[in-house]
Amino acid sequence: MDFAGQVVVGRRSFEIRHLYHMFYEGALTNFEIREEGEEASKLYPEVKYTRMDEYFKLYTSEQNKVF
Repeated sequence: MDFAGQVVVGRRSFEIRHLYHMFYEGALTNFEIREEGEEASKLYPEVKYTRMDEYFKLYTSEQNKVF
């Protein structure tokens, strides 16, 4: 029996084991993107994506400094 199955016994054990595998073990994120995989921005071209460097520029620009 795995760790999640040992922690909770009873009605909620299924829910706890499910959450444990999803969030702690990363069951939903442990997969490989093969070469035929698609870039997310190509899947939804109507959505404007903001890059992280654009967010950083918002918070580090001289005009937004408080101190």
